[in-house]
Amino acid sequence: MQEKFITIGTIYKPSGTQGELKTDIMDVFFEDFLKSDHIFIKLNGLFVPYFIEEIRETNQLLLKIEEIDNPESASILCNKDIYLRQNSIRPEALSKMNEREQFEGYTIYDSENLIGSIESIEYMPQQIIAWVNYHSKLIAIPLAEGLIHETDHKSKTLYMNLPQGILDL
Repeated sequence: MQEKFITIGTIYKPSGTQGELKTDIMDVFFEDFLKSDHIFIKLNGLFVPYFIEEIRETNQLLLKIEEIDNPESASILCNKDIYLRQNSIRPEALSKMNEREQFEGYTIYDSENLIGSIESIEYMPQQIIAWVNYHSKLIAIPLAEGLIHETDHKSKTLYMNLPQGILDL
């Protein structure tokens, strides 16, 4: 059986001179990330393990990986997704992720106004995005808990309180 890997975040760019990397981890997986002594990064189609030396929080999350000691060696990891093995992620985190995934095909209403149906779900480091067909164009709507007012699984409907102007983007 092939191992399953779950995207938990993204590495953005090197920070400083010691090879630290600016990193963003999805909130639902943050605890799993902190407990892990290694991560995986997909390089040339293979999941390569990297061992965590240190995690620091300043105004951003900085990740120091063993044997990455300068910005040049860190740069090969820029803009790469961070993965963990599925079996090393807490069941409640996976269930929360799967709950969001099941919204594909659901219809979104903002108050009583029909917005459209969810075409696809995309996992971004900070949030989960629903791509919704709205007036014949795809728009991004964050599936944040604070925005979802009610979920009707029977009718496959999400009732949301969307921020003003989000449909104009």
